[in-house]
Amino acid sequence: MAWLPLSDDITRVLDRMRDATPDSRPARICDVRVKTLVKRPDARGFFTEQLKRGDVDDDGRPFIDRQPFAQLSRSVVYARGGNPPEPIKAFHWHRKQWDYWDVVSGNARVVLVDLREDSSTAGVVQTLTLGEDAPRMLAIPPLVAHGYQCLGLRDVHLVYYVTEPYDPDQPDEGRIPFDDPRIAFDWRVENI
Repeated sequence: MAWLPLSDDITRVLDRMRDATPDSRPARICDVRVKTLVKRPDARGFFTEQLKRGDVDDDGRPFIDRQPFAQLSRSVVYARGGNPPEPIKAFHWHRKQWDYWDVVSGNARVVLVDLREDSSTAGVVQTLTLGEDAPRMLAIPPLVAHGYQCLGLRDVHLVYYVTEPYDPDQPDEGRIPFDDPRIAFDWRVENI
């Protein structure tokens, strides 16, 4: 598969990140949206609405923009333990596509990196937990690199909706190694 190459603007953002200490970066990325999910239980189990036209995020902003349905997918990552917990699936990014993530089984630490040179949060790294212990959906805008790792010893089942259908001949996807020194994210987990 041919990945999108890192453009000059993305490379400049990553290079500036190398010079910033992680503690000096804000912890929230502009345009990333989080929506806490509501479980409606009864004696048979529970029901949860994942995505619905008109949803708002935890800050009251529209959660999903008006756009045609493109694709719904599922990914399973087998937990293997360790510190940092394995496996780590990071980083990838898209030029056009929004991703909407819901970890429906297990727990994952999600790591986001703003690669948009003209963004007020360019170079910001944001982390959050999604999963059984943190039932939320996450909206990831284009040019925000994203990845995750299993937390604990349960496999992670990620269900995700995307706004562009996958095209193997011209994929809208680029890659950055999880251990890129410019991002310098510490994947270890304390208190294991």
